[in-house]
Amino acid sequence: MSGFLRSGDEKIGITLSSQEAHVLINLTEQIIELLGEEDGGSHLSDGHTVDDLMRMVGISTNDAPPIDPVLLRLLPSAYKNAEQSAEFRRYTEHGLREKKRANAMTIREALIPQDEDWDNDSPLDVAHITTVIEAGDELSWLAGMNDIRLALAVRLDIGVEKDTKPQHEKYELMVESDPMKAVYAVYAWIGWLQESLLKLL
Repeated sequence: MSGFLRSGDEKIGITLSSQEAHVLINLTEQIIELLGEEDGGSHLSDGHTVDDLMRMVGISTNDAPPIDPVLLRLLPSAYKNAEQSAEFRRYTEHGLREKKRANAMTIREALIPQDEDWDNDSPLDVAHITTVIEAGDELSWLAGMNDIRLALAVRLDIGVEKDTKPQHEKYELMVESDPMKAVYAVYAWIGWLQESLLKLL
C-alpha cells in the first residue's frame, strides 16, 4: 500500500492494488449515484420538467434538507433558521450536487481501465494500477475523497453527539467478524490517502 508520490517530472501519481482500486471505484460510483437522486419535477408540454428549466440557471425546486443522513452530511443546511436554509438550498444544492458528482467522476475515470468491455463486477486483470493525476485535478481528488469519508463517517456514527469513544478504541473493540470493522479500515485508509496528497501539495 502506497500513498501519492511525485515522479521525476513532478507529476503526482499513485499505485494501487487491484483490490484497492476496486474499493475506490465502487465508493465513487455510490457517491455519484446518491448525489444524482433528485426529485423529477413537474413535466411540461415539451417533455422537459420545471426542474430541468430551473437547473439551467442553477436553481432547484427542492428546498427541504435530505432525509438520507449521508446526503444530509454531504449537503448540509447552511443556516439554523429553516426559512433561510431553504432559500439558500434552492439556489445552491443543484450546483453543489453536480460539483461533488464531478469530483467523484474524476477519481473514477482515472482508475477504470480504458476498455469499453470492462465489467465493474469483475476483478481488474492486473495486480496493480498506476494512475497520474491530471494537472488541475488535485483538488477534485481531495474533495472527492473527503465526500467518501463523510459518507462512511455517517454509516460509522463518527461525528455524532452520541459518539464519545475515540475512533481507535471503537475499532479495537470490534470483533473480526463485524462487517463494520472493514468499513472502519477503509475510512482510515481514505484519510491516509488524503494526508499523503495534502503533504505533496
